[in-house]
Amino acid sequence: MKALYISSAILLSIIAVACSHKSSDTSNESTISNFRIVQTVKSATRNYICKGANAVFADSLPIYSKVHLTIQWPEELGGFNIQPLQDSIMTAIYETPKTSIDETILAALDPPEGSDTYIMEEIDSIPSEEQTMTLYRDKIASAITFSPSYIVYQIMTASYGGGAHGMTVSRFINYDFDSTRVITPQLAFKAGCDETLLKAIQEQLMAMCQVRSLNELDNYGIFSNQIFVSPEFYLQGYNIVFHYNPYDIAPYSTGSINVPVPYYSIRECLSPEVLRLLTSTEI
Repeated sequence: MKALYISSAILLSIIAVACSHKSSDTSNESTISNFRIVQTVKSATRNYICKGANAVFADSLPIYSKVHLTIQWPEELGGFNIQPLQDSIMTAIYETPKTSIDETILAALDPPEGSDTYIMEEIDSIPSEEQTMTLYRDKIASAITFSPSYIVYQIMTASYGGGAHGMTVSRFINYDFDSTRVITPQLAFKAGCDETLLKAIQEQLMAMCQVRSLNELDNYGIFSNQIFVSPEFYLQGYNIVFHYNPYDIAPYSTGSINVPVPYYSIRECLSPEVLRLLTSTEI
């Protein structure tokens, strides 16, 4: 029995409007620039029942496994070349992407959580009327920040393979429309700036927790001696936001942590490309 569905919903074209005003004694003229966005929401789900000698939880509950993907797929972004962005999204979904996004989504549905422990049998749906234990992997790719100069996608993966709790981790894709490339840490930050970046992150964490010393961060669940410059970051407004997944610099109960660092505080560490993106007046 197979349970495999791919649904594609074409979103309405979104028009991003940027207005600039020209002052005059007799008139107030405005100009409007249109940035056409066309995206498709693609989703797919596959369900399994876990079989084998140990395929029960607490000696009674049957075990199932579910894989679900939802992808906000960019079709058109202001007429720019977005092939590198599409390729990066596909690679983030599945390490060895296929020729098309649909093929890549299908490939990413396998293997499910628990496949290294149980024998998996694909089923149409997981029963809702009975108590079960369900393993899962849920992956969502969506745009979280946009300007006429760049767009940021978050790839969030929530998974549970048994044990005390699940785990949610995120990675980010910062895409520069003009250069048609993904802004990696190597492209964003100048070499030899790790200490300056780390200090800025530490100071911002202290400001967020309203403390005056690094040691005081421990009282707020931050592992002050484990803070590092996260390679997971995204551009937002006039900030570079450094993202930390659970366990990176704090216990699981704290969840993920986002540390927004104003670009002007680390200006000397930023590449000309990132400075251009963060100081653009076309917002």
